[in-house]
Amino acid sequence: MSTLAFLTIGQAPRPDLSGAIEAHLPPTTRVRHAGALDGLTRAEVIARFAPVDGGATLLSRLADGGPVTLDAAAVGTGLQTRLDQVEQEGADAVVLLCTGAFPGLRTRRARLVEPDVLVTGYVSTVLRGSRVGMVVPLPEQVPEAREKWRAVTPAPLFATASPYADDVSALRSAAFAHLEAGASALMLDCMGYGDRHHRALRAAGVTVPVLTPGAVVGAALGPLLS
Repeated sequence: MSTLAFLTIGQAPRPDLSGAIEAHLPPTTRVRHAGALDGLTRAEVIARFAPVDGGATLLSRLADGGPVTLDAAAVGTGLQTRLDQVEQEGADAVVLLCTGAFPGLRTRRARLVEPDVLVTGYVSTVLRGSRVGMVVPLPEQVPEAREKWRAVTPAPLFATASPYADDVSALRSAAFAHLEAGASALMLDCMGYGDRHHRALRAAGVTVPVLTPGAVVGAALGPLLS
């Protein structure tokens, strides 16, 4: 029996992020949840993790249900602390519930699954030659996303829509703008996008492939734990 820890950049648990992955896991897998911001109030999060000018940003959600914008470098430090903890507590594998890049993260024994690596590799190979429409949560993340996907050809298209908005109209608008510009596939590049967003686009008439990180990670991870 394997123990798998889901590690979020916000506060745990985040079943909306882990659900698509858990659906692919063997039934004997023991699952636990942890977050870089666990135990902190919103005021403490803002004081310690607020975005800085010129720094990379991330979007997550706290236990109170509200979204929060975070400084990526500060989050990386918090993740390593929590990663050390869950590994010490016996995790055999740790899945990071974020598509951001954290190149400094390390484990001593446990397998570390980073969606950033899996998703970029999947799109670069399976969708090679396709014009991909990327959707990210925040406008300020677009320059970072362009750099992240710079190796993909033809050059992807970019638009923004928060995964934490109850109204999915912005996501639908982003998707159809991509389709009108020639996209033949969509990549929703944040772990916050999931089945709800996939279903909303299908209901709106989107017929091209719509990829979400959770679905890609789940399909890749399941066989490793079986």
